[in-house]
Amino acid sequence: MAKALAILAMPKHIPDSLHELALLSDEIHFRAGDTSVDTSWYTKRAGLSAIYASTELFMTQDRSPNFKGTEEFLDRRLEGAHGLKTTIGGIGQWAGVQGMGVINGLRSKGVRI
Repeated sequence: MAKALAILAMPKHIPDSLHELALLSDEIHFRAGDTSVDTSWYTKRAGLSAIYASTELFMTQDRSPNFKGTEEFLDRRLEGAHGLKTTIGGIGQWAGVQGMGVINGLRSKGVRI
């Protein structure tokens, strides 16, 4: 497996590697029932691609029985991604509230928005 990854990482194979990774990520999200049509479509797939690639790389060095170390690594990456999603959602909500406050403040001063 390490040899196959090394071949795919060669400069002449990078476009094909990225294309296959994008197709795989899209297929995983499709089969998981993802129906998003906004910008999250891209961020979800980019995030999953990064998790998949890092896990695959970790797996090449994993010597634990039945790749238990890889499974634990993947679990940590997925937990981290979920935490990041929650944080980004909270920041987005905060920014929306602040933005509406500014708009309403300007409206109260007679600015047409």
